[in-house]
Amino acid sequence: MNTTISHDGMIEFLWGKYQIEKVMIDLACAIDRGEWALYRRCLADEINVNFQRTTGFPEIRVNADLWTRCAELLLAPVRRHHMFSNFSVSIDGDVAEATVYLVARHWKATDNGSSEFIQNGWYENKFARINGEWKITRLLHTHQWVSGNGALLNNSDPEAMKVMQQVFSKENCV
Repeated sequence: MNTTISHDGMIEFLWGKYQIEKVMIDLACAIDRGEWALYRRCLADEINVNFQRTTGFPEIRVNADLWTRCAELLLAPVRRHHMFSNFSVSIDGDVAEATVYLVARHWKATDNGSSEFIQNGWYENKFARINGEWKITRLLHTHQWVSGNGALLNNSDPEAMKVMQQVFSKENCV
């Protein structure tokens, strides 16, 4: 079996890997800075989302605009800091997969418990090259352990509750 890759093949792979890593870094920066238009640009128009370890809901397929609004409403009440590392990317033509390690810190002043909630784990995401740009087609967030006050992410705002019901509806279950 010949495992030699051409110089052009190496450049193409490294450029694709860079672009996929940049999508993930843009995603983290968008979350942390509340730049929801940038967050949305990281996503394909329809995406699968699996945050079951965090939400308890099974994987869904949802419009990316609606998912972005949900993320904004759920995360806006807390300060956020996401750090990514250990990027592992595989590319096959116009589709790709990446595992990216994650430490996600969330902070909010509270009178009930710790003011901090930390998730340690990774994303196992899928991507597609759409009109020459890599976009996330599946978000799979898996945390290995958490510490602090998970109640900081509870949001009983009526608009947040309405959007969450739309996002996690039975119709969207995969």
